[in-house]
Amino acid sequence: MASLRKTAIKAGAPRWQVRWRQDGRSVSETFPTESGAIKFRGLVDAAGQRYPQGWVPGRGFAPALARPTLAQWFDRAIASRSGANPRTRQDYGRDFRRNVPGWLADMAIGDITREDVGRWLIELQSKGLSAKSIHNTHSTVSSVLKDAQADNLVQRNPFLGQSKSIPVRHEQMCFLTPGEYGQFREFVAAYYRPFIDLLFTTGLRFGEATALLPQHIDLEERRLHVVTAWKLQPGGQYLSQEPKTRMARRTLSLTERQVQALEGLIRPGELIFRNHRGDRIQQSTFHGDTWTPALVKAAAAGFVKRPRPHDLRHSHAAYLLSSGRPMLAVSRRLGHASITTTNDRYGHLLPQVDLDVISAMDQIGY
Repeated sequence: MASLRKTAIKAGAPRWQVRWRQDGRSVSETFPTESGAIKFRGLVDAAGQRYPQGWVPGRGFAPALARPTLAQWFDRAIASRSGANPRTRQDYGRDFRRNVPGWLADMAIGDITREDVGRWLIELQSKGLSAKSIHNTHSTVSSVLKDAQADNLVQRNPFLGQSKSIPVRHEQMCFLTPGEYGQFREFVAAYYRPFIDLLFTTGLRFGEATALLPQHIDLEERRLHVVTAWKLQPGGQYLSQEPKTRMARRTLSLTERQVQALEGLIRPGELIFRNHRGDRIQQSTFHGDTWTPALVKAAAAGFVKRPRPHDLRHSHAAYLLSSGRPMLAVSRRLGHASITTTNDRYGHLLPQVDLDVISAMDQIGY
């Protein structure tokens, strides 16, 4: 329980201090009257040795902060996320307004229960919203309630873990073996083969590869630094910005063949990979003018698979995992935010790796 003690103030009236331990550390609040301190101590005890809901440390109850609606708090929390770019904040707001109904958006954050969240998720499913979209929206809303919890505006996060029971169908991935990639490569215009070679042999995202500049390539050390990617901005413009997550900012080792290919493409002050006009390679234009014609030619020649440019990244991951490379190493090479993402997408590729491990262990003889 919280403790109460009288403190002496030089040349002034005595004050009363309420002390308790919260999250393993000692915290306190001081009051001018004993009755006020006793009342606050009761609130702390009732809240499970935590600041009462709506209490701002050192300031007391702040009515403007204590009872915001979910919509009000969401806008404030997202607006203060310095790590998110304007386009990301805009997308968060769009998804919230599109997927969070008025009855939930207008509720005070302290009144929302887990039953309310469950009802909301059921509504989204009944409307036919994809599981991935449900998870994305739920995750964002849950994160702003986590912020409210950190600011002592709510005691618990009713959104936490609520979407786990909704299964996500991952995208259909088309994996190419090195041999299959070599076959398909012959149908791609020669000008763009060095570009798709890098996608296949590094697992870079399209927006990362097309943003590469000469200063991102260290030919002597044979390293490629992923420090920027193209990001769509409000208004439809693209800017080259830092990757979305810390793990996406990474350094990849290059083979001698990759170094030789890149060396021939470097022009000071220009993008490494350029379209025929010397500008940024746009994904929609590349797909329509280069990739789709290659698919048509390949199909006519009997090539049965229909890969997308992004499947070159998937194929890179699949090749590494099937070759026995550790999941963590592959995750870091791909720039995934966590190894969980890598496991969720490619974990089904591991049975053969596991069989190889068993075979190796069997040879030990114990």
